[in-house]
Amino acid sequence: MNSDALRTLLTPYNPWWDPASEWRERLPAFERPIVKQLEEDLRQVPQIVSLTGPRRVGKSTALRHVVSHLHSHGIDPASTVYFSFDDPALFVDPGIQRRIFDQLTAEFVRADRDTYFFFDEIQRLPKWELFLKKAYDTKLRARFVVSGSASSPIFRHSHESLLGRIKDRHLLPFSFREYAAYRLRERAPTFATALEDCPDLRGALLSGDVELAARTAIDVQALFAPYTSDLNDIVRDFCAEGGFPEVWALADPVRKIEYLMEQQVRKVLYEDLTQIAEYRKPENVLRLFLYLLAHPGVELNVARVSKDAQLERRVIDENLPRLELTDLVVRIHKFRHQPLRVRASNVKCYPIDLALRNAVLKTWGPPDTQTMGYYAEGLVVRSLLEWKEALELSYYREGRDEIDFVVTYGGTRHLPIEVKQRTQEGSLAALRAFRRKYDVPIALGVTRSLEVVRDDALRIPLRYFLLAA
Repeated sequence: MNSDALRTLLTPYNPWWDPASEWRERLPAFERPIVKQLEEDLRQVPQIVSLTGPRRVGKSTALRHVVSHLHSHGIDPASTVYFSFDDPALFVDPGIQRRIFDQLTAEFVRADRDTYFFFDEIQRLPKWELFLKKAYDTKLRARFVVSGSASSPIFRHSHESLLGRIKDRHLLPFSFREYAAYRLRERAPTFATALEDCPDLRGALLSGDVELAARTAIDVQALFAPYTSDLNDIVRDFCAEGGFPEVWALADPVRKIEYLMEQQVRKVLYEDLTQIAEYRKPENVLRLFLYLLAHPGVELNVARVSKDAQLERRVIDENLPRLELTDLVVRIHKFRHQPLRVRASNVKCYPIDLALRNAVLKTWGPPDTQTMGYYAEGLVVRSLLEWKEALELSYYREGRDEIDFVVTYGGTRHLPIEVKQRTQEGSLAALRAFRRKYDVPIALGVTRSLEVVRDDALRIPLRYFLLAA
């Protein structure tokens, strides 16, 4: 491929090469926090930057926002190069795949300035990690940001080859905090300022200082009180709509279900997973996934799942970890108070996004009072996945005492969290028992209360926890 042909291939991906292009006007105005994080990585670390995560969560849009900001900060548009490696031109001749990376760097890298390469769907380039390793080790004057919408297991081996040379950012579907900011971006623009000014509730909870945590929770309540009515609606809507932005634009629930089943479920199970494992019967993996989504937050024993879902134990043992790595489900183990322990077979699973459960079970619309407990647990576990301080997330069950989540942090410190949504308050006796047994300074109930309650267990309304923690 000569220089002219290469630039012809790249031109549709790089509208900023044309000074008259209005590509920025076509970018979504709303930016996810990942954009700022990627910019900081480009400024502060020398490594290759990668952006991984599930399909259709906005990775490509985030990369284009980063490009826009680079140009605003004085970077020459001619020195930013975007390309998606799922372009059909690369599959006409395998030889093109072997040459394309070297041709890109030879064409655009200059000795007098940095070139910024943004490579989407990088996993479609065979041995892509070797090309990047060579470019990094030879100190090529270039910065690389790579992303892929395939499941994260595909990147794992490649990341091991680039150990020390790559920094990964993982993008999940919109969190409740992001969804609320998106929903109120025009109707209540001051909400964005409130989010920026939000006290550090997570830090207060993990400090172990009960009084500080209670004061911080009350401050959060006061900050978001003007938006209470909106937030109640947004919680209900988020339980149905989930965090995949393309779903929101579909008015028909049937179309929403079809979209998620095709883009998230079938493509991941029948395309992405087949790249890391050979399946004689991929429908068995789908059956396991359906079973997990039908039993969110329920303690699952492998023997019981095998019987109920009519699956061999081998299928369950092999594919539970794989499903978790694809970002379809999150799996948590039973709490054991030992630093090192053998994993028990009992686990709980939650969908990474509530809309996936709605699509698979073919239900849509806000949850009723009976199912809100399951949905609230899903929202809380999604929030807890963002807690970088957490060494482990587990659940607790001993005798009649059950606690939804235990966050282990700081070595051997624990924060037990019980989600109570089916009744106004509900019993938090299990939290009290856990505090006494393990000498825990703070226990947290995420409740339906309208107000923060300072008690033997700090009670925080769901919406405030999701916004601030």
